[in-house]
Amino acid sequence: MDRHTAALSAADLLRPELTALNRLQMRAPLGFFPDAASALSGARVRRRLGLDGEWDFRLFDSPDRALAELTRSGARHPTVMTRVPVPGCWTMQPEIADWPHYTNIIPPWDGLDAPEAPSHNPTGWYATTFHLPKAWCLDDVVLHLGGFESVAIVWCNGEFVGMAKDSRLASEFLLGEAARAGENQLDVVVIRYSDATWIEDQDHWWHGGLHRSVYVEARPSRRIDDLSLVADFEPSTGQAHLGVEARVVGPGATQVRVTVHERAASAVSASPIATGEAAVPVPPAGAPVEQLVSAYDYPGRLARVDIDVGSVAPWTAETPVLYDVVAELVDERGASLVAVRQPVGFRRVEVRDRRVLVNGTPVVFHGVNRHDHHPVTGKVLTEDDLRADLELMQRHNVNAVRCAHYPNDPRLLDLCDELGMWVIDEANVESHARLRSLADDLRYLPAIVDRVSRMVVRDRNHPSVVMWSLGNESGHGAAHDAAAGWVRANDASRPIHYEGAIQRRFRVEGQQVENACQPPTPRERAATDVVCPMYTSIEVVEAWAEWAEATGSDDRPLLLSEYSHAMGNSNGGFDRYAEAFHRLPALAGGFVW
Repeated sequence: MDRHTAALSAADLLRPELTALNRLQMRAPLGFFPDAASALSGARVRRRLGLDGEWDFRLFDSPDRALAELTRSGARHPTVMTRVPVPGCWTMQPEIADWPHYTNIIPPWDGLDAPEAPSHNPTGWYATTFHLPKAWCLDDVVLHLGGFESVAIVWCNGEFVGMAKDSRLASEFLLGEAARAGENQLDVVVIRYSDATWIEDQDHWWHGGLHRSVYVEARPSRRIDDLSLVADFEPSTGQAHLGVEARVVGPGATQVRVTVHERAASAVSASPIATGEAAVPVPPAGAPVEQLVSAYDYPGRLARVDIDVGSVAPWTAETPVLYDVVAELVDERGASLVAVRQPVGFRRVEVRDRRVLVNGTPVVFHGVNRHDHHPVTGKVLTEDDLRADLELMQRHNVNAVRCAHYPNDPRLLDLCDELGMWVIDEANVESHARLRSLADDLRYLPAIVDRVSRMVVRDRNHPSVVMWSLGNESGHGAAHDAAAGWVRANDASRPIHYEGAIQRRFRVEGQQVENACQPPTPRERAATDVVCPMYTSIEVVEAWAEWAEATGSDDRPLLLSEYSHAMGNSNGGFDRYAEAFHRLPALAGGFVW
């Protein structure tokens, strides 16, 4: 697509096949440090400029009008703008004439079908400036948008940078030549409704705006761009193993050095408890013939390190013991080029014999479904808000969170790691108004797989995340089968949860015991490792558990993805469910809505 604004129109962008333009590959949310000592000291992340604060803002009634105005002005700020907070939902700003909207199944409009968006489609033009130090321009200058609802289009100094969908995960863009030393102008157009809204049809308040943090970061041209950790624990021996994959960017780096450190009460210990290193793979292009790497052997720029860590304290929700992993990129002289740090907990998650086992011990989930929601700020939450949510849950003996129905604020998972909470991480996929049709719609296949895979890449280093969910109330189609296949190939350390795959047996409108007590099909088993219906009666839940144990026809546990609906006067029979969870071993618990 052309770099200039004149090339853009809503018709170009609001197509489900198009998930992003120029968006960078998803990565774990890592900061960069000069070396391992800096990473462990708690020093500030280098070269990151926060852009949260007051931005200029103007609301249009359609994306075409906003884009036309931006094109006409050459991306110069319009004269009539309001100041609004970022992060913020414009739908919670009293001076902005657009309102939050609550629906469950139906989208917030009438008379349309997927992938259409309404003609009256509030669209916000955000504008700000930032100062870029000259030294930063030697590195890769990246813009980070933490979250937006539901499409964001970005310009820097009047040049088109990129576009993205998926409102609940960060989108990052390389600003490249569009950015310059000194003062820079940043414009972000956010479209409230789009083709993507049809697969973001969650039971919640609809908002509009930039609802998570925004920053600009100068990333070293030679760096560890992403880190994937598998921190395994062998319960029979108490020994731990760490598998590391470091994605390397830039020339001249020869080795990745990994160290594992204990956490002390006041600071991270200086001496590592385990170390390992691996050479950075060199691409074959340009090498002498005798040094060419076989196409079958070359893994890409992934350095793989395997470390036997030895005896550790395992991570559980009751004992959330964390260690620090530091990965350094070094040159041919052994000098550190850059370092990244990632907290980690060692634990093993398994589903077998109709149990969910963590470190070999069965777990019963007393959980809740959780939205990112605040009564005053909408989708915007502070770290104090997130901590208060979790501490309130723990005071009421809640030990698990299902991220309903999208990846929650990434700081929530940091806190779950720290405080101790089992988490089912759920992809931003719900097509409730078109429950089954979109899962087999080829136009939506890339978006569904993209959302699941991006969630896994962002969150796979968190010990609190013990299952991946493919989404919620979207039927069961080829897109879910494809997404499950991607997850199994890229993270075999966690089971998969998907309620849509078991709907053929557990239906809200007909929960007869004979319907539920049937062996699963191979396709159902491929899409979910747990039997996870919603709002199933206690009689059917108990009958299924007794049937499964007696016949062995299903070796998976039952975990209620939603039950005991808590909106309004409800929660009757709550004690009966809790008693059954602990009496019948095949029941792994459930999540209150």
